[in-house]
Amino acid sequence: MRRKVISRMLFDRVKRFSKDEAGGMLVLMLVVFFGITIFGGLAVDLANHERTRTTFQTHLDNAVLAAASLSQDLDPEEVVRSYLTSAGLDPSEVAIDTSEEKIGGILVGRTVEASLPAGLNTYFFRFFDIDTLGMTVTSEATERVEDIEISLVLDVSGSMNERTSDRSRMIKLDLLKNAASDFVETILSDSEEGRVSISIVPYSTKVNAGEELLSQYSVTEEHAYSDCVDFDADDFIQLGLSTSKELQRTGHFLIGNMSAWYPTAGQWVCRFDAGFPITPLSSSVRELQAQIAALTGEGSTSIDIGAKWGLALLDPSAQVPVANLVTSGRIEPEFRGRPHPYDADNSMKVLVLMTDGENREEYRLHPNYTSGPSGVTRTSVGNTDYYTVDSPENSYENDGQYPYPERYFYATHSSSNDRIWSDYRLIDHPNFGDAWRAEEEDLTWPQVWAEMSPYYFGYNLYGIRRRSGAANRAIDFRDYVTNTTSASEKDRRLRQICGVANTAGVVVYSIGMDVDSTNSLNLLKDCASSEAHYFDVQGLEIQTAFDMIAASISMLRLTK
Repeated sequence: MRRKVISRMLFDRVKRFSKDEAGGMLVLMLVVFFGITIFGGLAVDLANHERTRTTFQTHLDNAVLAAASLSQDLDPEEVVRSYLTSAGLDPSEVAIDTSEEKIGGILVGRTVEASLPAGLNTYFFRFFDIDTLGMTVTSEATERVEDIEISLVLDVSGSMNERTSDRSRMIKLDLLKNAASDFVETILSDSEEGRVSISIVPYSTKVNAGEELLSQYSVTEEHAYSDCVDFDADDFIQLGLSTSKELQRTGHFLIGNMSAWYPTAGQWVCRFDAGFPITPLSSSVRELQAQIAALTGEGSTSIDIGAKWGLALLDPSAQVPVANLVTSGRIEPEFRGRPHPYDADNSMKVLVLMTDGENREEYRLHPNYTSGPSGVTRTSVGNTDYYTVDSPENSYENDGQYPYPERYFYATHSSSNDRIWSDYRLIDHPNFGDAWRAEEEDLTWPQVWAEMSPYYFGYNLYGIRRRSGAANRAIDFRDYVTNTTSASEKDRRLRQICGVANTAGVVVYSIGMDVDSTNSLNLLKDCASSEAHYFDVQGLEIQTAFDMIAASISMLRLTK
């Protein structure tokens, strides 16, 4: 009986306990707390994983960026591993892939990809049998040339009017103009605005910088007829042109087939015909092609002077002149700050140097005849000019005319053989009377050379004072007045400045078109950045040479 009572009491208590809700919240709280602890722990593991991944990613990104830089010469893989080691990471598992773009051996682009596997020990994921959380960090960086500055230096000497030696027998200048025009369009078509600049530098005996460009430099002021410059040997040991150092303006005078009868027969040493002045830093296909279309062939060949101006427009020393020309509207605003420094990131400087011959003698005026009074008086009567030289007679130079010594020697205008010797100025000569309405001006040497050639002067106002030998005296005078720089010295100057350009990192392409001179071909080959940058072409092959250069450079341009 007692046992039944105890059992009944226990049963009743269990039954009451099962119906009692007091303490249920505690159980729930225990369950929730356990869940929060587990998931919070998992979050800690995930946060550690993300923090570690971010750290690894930062170090790997820095390593890859450094390795891809075109300014560093080390092995890209070693750069990546060195960066990771310095960051305290194990570089043994990193996978690195490198690809490079080169033009004729010149590095112009590099891509570096790296992949780094890693793992993180867990604390709470272990409850789910996950001891580690794996990760693979990847990074990729590419650096390639973006801004390109090109100087297109073109030979437009008289020999470019000749026909080619190949079967086409076409005019060399016509082929050059077609090839250069296509080159400009290929380079600039679809290029991002402000990225690619082209300067055109035509040359023959000299290079005409153009009035606007030359005005940005300090130049002697004997006259304003010429926008060419006489360079000295020291100018070829550096690429740039100082804006403060005074440059010697080229005398404006005639060379070539001069005449004793026609004062302006011959060729101007500083050409000023349309198309000949430099076009600096342009991205206008229309402007550049218009200049190319206007090119004509005349004069001698000065490859060294063409190269000098082409490189000067790639040198940072031209930044101020370019900025001033931007302000005046001559150059597009996008090129303010150009030319870039040689070590500027993602930039490239290119010189394309073309010729059909070899350096010839360079002519410049003797210093005694560049400026100052000439002793020549011009007497203008209507449309006719007469020239009088103030030259006291010496040992009966004027063929016995009296009184002795006769002071003036008079010559009529160029188409007449009549001569007048007298001690009167022409305007005061008593033989002409009141009907003689004339204007006289004493000329400076620059004015003389703008109106007559040195040979004409030597014959008519110097040589003919004696009875005979006027032609020989004219030749002697011409050779004395027009100093020359030898072809061999010009070759030396060209070789020197090409060496400086290659050392500075300028990519130099050279093209010899129908060049017969072995010396000139060797010089062009030495000027080029490598043999891959040198082209020896005949006739129509000039198009192929320019196409190949354009294709190489176009690899680097930024397109839309």
